[in-house]
Amino acid sequence: MDLRPHAIGCPRLLPQYFAVLPETRGQGPGRVLGRARMHWGRSHGAACRLLQTEAGGACDRLCRAEGLTSLGFIHTPRA
Repeated sequence: MDLRPHAIGCPRLLPQYFAVLPETRGQGPGRVLGRARMHWGRSHGAACRLLQTEAGGACDRLCRAEGLTSLGFIHTPRA
């Protein structure tokens, strides 16, 4: 994992990609991994994190369930 300065100057936790098998979704492994990542970022001085998800997808739903809010969207068409 890594931190980089955000455009406004605060330390930002960069995205860390992981996946959870569809048959294990809703059983907690994604939540455990996400919380561990957040803990690592906080303990290393991150003030915010960059999150890349598909709007309405499994990761987006998990993040919202954890109380995270969006600061905006960038749409990237699939090739």
